Amino acid sequence: MKIDRSFKKLSKALPIMLAYVDNQRRYKYVNQAYERFFGVKLKELKGKTIAEIVGRSSYEKISQLHDKVLKGEELSFVDKVVLNDGRTLQLDVKYVPNFEGAEKTVNGFFAVINDITDYASAAEVLRAVHDVVNRQSKTLSTDRINKLLRLGCHYLNAQTGIVSFVDGDDYIVKYAYSEGDPIPPDTKFELGETYCSVTLEADEVVATAHASDSEEYSGHPCFDKFKLETYLGLPVRINGKVWGTLNFTSPETRITPFTELDIELVGLICSAIETIIINSSKTKRLEKLAYTDFLTGLTNRLFITERFAELQAHKTSANNVSCFAIIDIDHFKSVNDTYGHDAGDKVLQQTARTIAELVRVSDCCSRVGGEEFAIILEDIPLKTAADVLEKVRTSVEDMIVDIGNEQNVSITASIGVTQLTEEDEFNSAYKRADIALYRSKEGGRNQVQWHERVE
Repeated sequence: MKIDRSFKKLSKALPIMLAYVDNQRRYKYVNQAYERFFGVKLKELKGKTIAEIVGRSSYEKISQLHDKVLKGEELSFVDKVVLNDGRTLQLDVKYVPNFEGAEKTVNGFFAVINDITDYASAAEVLRAVHDVVNRQSKTLSTDRINKLLRLGCHYLNAQTGIVSFVDGDDYIVKYAYSEGDPIPPDTKFELGETYCSVTLEADEVVATAHASDSEEYSGHPCFDKFKLETYLGLPVRINGKVWGTLNFTSPETRITPFTELDIELVGLICSAIETIIINSSKTKRLEKLAYTDFLTGLTNRLFITERFAELQAHKTSANNVSCFAIIDIDHFKSVNDTYGHDAGDKVLQQTARTIAELVRVSDCCSRVGGEEFAIILEDIPLKTAADVLEKVRTSVEDMIVDIGNEQNVSITASIGVTQLTEEDEFNSAYKRADIALYRSKEGGRNQVQWHERVE
């Protein structure tokens, strides 16, 4: 086929890529859109076979399609290509055979190519956001947000995606995805050392594709410290208030500027993350209600039962033990009968505070019944465990509870404790500690009794 002047003029005006290949699979013509997109010139391609340009191994993947079109079949397909600069693009390709003469022999074919990367990526983002927000409600919020950050990085060709919480002058990483070195949660930076200090002061999305060429960013402390060339950030708002930021960054300069579509889709990702954070907060509040004793503020029996199973899964150090103890206020019914239930509530509350202050943060302290408390002392020297429980007993004994009307109440507590074995479940440990508690009551109360204690 001869490429005439009118054809060339028309093809130059086309925004889509156009190439003509003869029946020997040699390039005969490409338009300017094709040259710009692939970074080649017609003079570099003309007369060369497709295999010479893309390489034999790559050509094997598409040679069968060319066989078909050179037999007169018109083909349409979507294909992904990786360019030399590392970009992965999605192309909508149509092969149209060119017939010649009355016999309609195929003397070559046209390749009409349209870059649909942005549209395909946008559709992928939309599907993924819908999936993460609506179909994975049982998945941990951390996993769901990290998936959105990974998706945003891939879509924007960024190295790192971060959701930060801003507290005064502190920039705290809450969620992060990085294709480089991992960024642990709760990593803290000074807000002024991050581009997000600019984001929080802006009314709209902040973006730069070439920070070193920007007066605003090239002189920023973040650029001096981290040399981040590409940045897109926007505020994360929870219940109408700025909570932190979502940002995507890369040390490499972005080849093309951020488009309106990029900004819209990242805004959609941000909205999804805000929804997950809000719902997660609601879930945590519900869980707290489910696991908390409303009167004392301690955890309840449900919590300590589940926590027991978690702690049993961890092996205790060679020289340490784990213990389960029940603490029961002596003659508590008489407190209620004599002074009233309000007084009884104050006794329970002060007892709870006293016990909680004497155990470690890693231990578990719960109210498991009316006047009954339970604690798990995990991975602790046996003598230390005994000392802690004795200190609990004496501290309860020394308490003076102000019940109002210039009246005070003093109480004592009986304690039953058992040393845990690897085979223990909550009920078996509870029964042994309860037996020891019974002995403490029978022995005169206000004492610590062990069901088993290996010295």
